[in-house]
Amino acid sequence: MARTRFAPSPTGSLHVGGARTALYCLLWARRTGSPFLLRIEDTDQVRSTDEAARGIVRDLQWLGLLWDEGPEVGGPAGPYFQSQRLAIYDRYVDALLASGHAYEAWEDKSELEALRVAAEARKETFRYTRRAYTADEVAGWRAAGRAPVVRLAAPTHAVTVPDVVLGDVTVAADHLDDIVIRKADGFPTYHFAVVVDDHLMGVDLILRGQEHLMNTHKHEGIYEALGWRHPGVGHLPLIFNPAGAKMSKRDKAKVAREAAKARAKAEQHGDDWRWLAVSTGYSAAEIQAFADKKSDGVAIAEAIAKALGVALPLIEVQDYRKAGYVPEALLNYLLLLGWNPGNDREFYAVDEMVAEFDLSRINKTSARFDPAKVQWMNGEYLKRLPLDALLARHDQYLEVRPDSPLGALDRDRRASVLSLWRERCATFAEIDAAARFLFHRPLGYDPKAAAKHFADGGLDRLTTAATAFADVAWEARALEAALLPWTDGTPAGMGRFAQPLRVAITGTAVSPPIFDVLAWLGRDEVLARIAAAQASQTR
Repeated sequence: MARTRFAPSPTGSLHVGGARTALYCLLWARRTGSPFLLRIEDTDQVRSTDEAARGIVRDLQWLGLLWDEGPEVGGPAGPYFQSQRLAIYDRYVDALLASGHAYEAWEDKSELEALRVAAEARKETFRYTRRAYTADEVAGWRAAGRAPVVRLAAPTHAVTVPDVVLGDVTVAADHLDDIVIRKADGFPTYHFAVVVDDHLMGVDLILRGQEHLMNTHKHEGIYEALGWRHPGVGHLPLIFNPAGAKMSKRDKAKVAREAAKARAKAEQHGDDWRWLAVSTGYSAAEIQAFADKKSDGVAIAEAIAKALGVALPLIEVQDYRKAGYVPEALLNYLLLLGWNPGNDREFYAVDEMVAEFDLSRINKTSARFDPAKVQWMNGEYLKRLPLDALLARHDQYLEVRPDSPLGALDRDRRASVLSLWRERCATFAEIDAAARFLFHRPLGYDPKAAAKHFADGGLDRLTTAATAFADVAWEARALEAALLPWTDGTPAGMGRFAQPLRVAITGTAVSPPIFDVLAWLGRDEVLARIAAAQASQTR
């Protein structure tokens, strides 16, 4: 058995790095015929939210990374929210206290900070050292309402972790610390809860990002103290952004901050942020704190970006959903972002991923996320997906983008719009932008296109087209055939009519096949737009 799990903390939306971890865990579970678990690690009472937990569940479901045990599914090892397992953790903390492997530590934050400062003054790395307290000290702290934390006595020997990706990783004894396993608020730390849960839930293999590598040695001390076997573990390569830094939600804040400062400088606002507060819903003081890097909130970054018309980097799964990506493309890209198939193949269905996935092919070095490549891959999926599947994915897009103009259309009309643009656009959001003219008449015309295609008889050809279309059956091929008597039967001859029509109908010289567009818009709308274009050029 190779029972795996994905255990996110609901402190925000699902990062694409987390989605890759979940994918690899699921693929290995399916490859080995083992269950795949989802556990929500919500012991951080300050940062964890129910909304974030629900969002993570929805994003995993959208990706098709469905779990065999966990929230909304249940299972024999539940509950699957750590906040509902406190009594379980207390039992094992008490056992470690009784065995002498753990002890109560009474220092508060200020006292711990003083110890850190003293260590820095000695040019040493701070590591907590157990100290003895007098009965009077403990009594005084209790009377004052202070609660202790519980720390684990660290192993006195070097700890080696056999990693299925990186090989053996050893940490010397003098680099190990007496970590906190239960906080003063009574909640377990991440380090303790994850060990207890992985053991009790029968996890055989833990796959997680390399940022957790040094945590694994801390966990080994807990396994050792409890007399349990450490599951297999593998640490996945980090994901870097195009600039070569770790891909982080803070990237959004950086882009929004730079855009706000640039606009403030250009318009000479100085440090007065009231101009931006009006359009974001945040106070000038909140924006000032954001500009000064005292906060990195995603919500305020998104509000600023929307107000300034700035595109933020796509970092979270929710970003890709709202941008109109399909899950197949994102999964396919994430598969190859840290795993080497051993050939040049780029497209995999999920069952093919399962058949090919091998832990030995996980890369050791960091991967660099390429936004252009994942966008290209998404465009390929828009072209390749059967129309019914594409419509199903578009239904999911409309769930997170109710503002899409296509949302008001019935299924057949939506299908026709998607068919017009699936070869030309890489995302559903691009289709929304490109198809805007279907729902709104042009307010103006591209100057170069109008000068080129309305001149030299172009407006007269619009009159001819309107006359030809007056009584014809309103279907693309019939509309094209109606113009043939006025052309020489060549593409160039038809183009002399098609291009003025395209500019009149769309406002630009670029669109899907113009006769398909005319058929979609309908006779009355087309004739009205032709008349409006002619009138605009004779004023």
